[in-house]
Amino acid sequence: MNGLGRARQGATLAMTAMLLASCSHRQPPAVAAAEIAPVVVPRPVLPAELGAIVPPPRAADGSYQTINHGIDPHQAMWHVRAALNVAAIGCRAPDDAGLIPAYNAMLASQRATLAAADIAVKASFRARLGANWQAAHDVYMTQLYNFFAQPAAKARFCAAADAIAPQAASVPAGGFEAFAQTALPALEAPFIANYRAVDDYRVALAAWTAGGAGAPRTELAAAPESELRLSYADMNSLLAWQPGQPTRIAAR
Repeated sequence: MNGLGRARQGATLAMTAMLLASCSHRQPPAVAAAEIAPVVVPRPVLPAELGAIVPPPRAADGSYQTINHGIDPHQAMWHVRAALNVAAIGCRAPDDAGLIPAYNAMLASQRATLAAADIAVKASFRARLGANWQAAHDVYMTQLYNFFAQPAAKARFCAAADAIAPQAASVPAGGFEAFAQTALPALEAPFIANYRAVDDYRVALAAWTAGGAGAPRTELAAAPESELRLSYADMNSLLAWQPGQPTRIAAR
């Protein structure tokens, strides 16, 4: 090889060394490779205590058409009395010790108001059903007591009654009708929550079934940090790279 060739070869080696030295300070960023992992979506589960619950139909506004739906003020007062009666009979936890005294105090302080409510409710049945009103009223009262005695909501219902009963006992004369408008929804809330839970479960189950009934689904899942695989550009990309150019990563 003549002197010119040796000079050119030396210049090429020197340039290569300079490029490698430059690239050592400008190493392209590492890229974490995503793992492709099958994900099995579990079947929705309904709590066992809700298994026998059949939610009532919903009204146009989305509210449940329970026995407390769409009633008049006299019925609302009578339903509060019925709910607290059920609580006084059935709630026996240590926290429920004040229920019976509070219920009895309500009956005493609201005697005239509750008697008038009872008369108005019965008069409504007579007006609508004539001679057959008594049997229909008996069914209505049975349904009313059974509603507030649903076992699945007992703990939360008793807690609500513990809070409502002392308030009911201290309502001033003439104020029970207004009190019932807020007390009744509070006493009913535990049962509404159960209905919503059942309906939410049905929606989730339908979506799960439509999605393949729990078959494994391939989704991108980030690998744990300790298992990340790093990929870098190859040597040709390094040698060709110049400051200001986009970094091209050859993932593998």
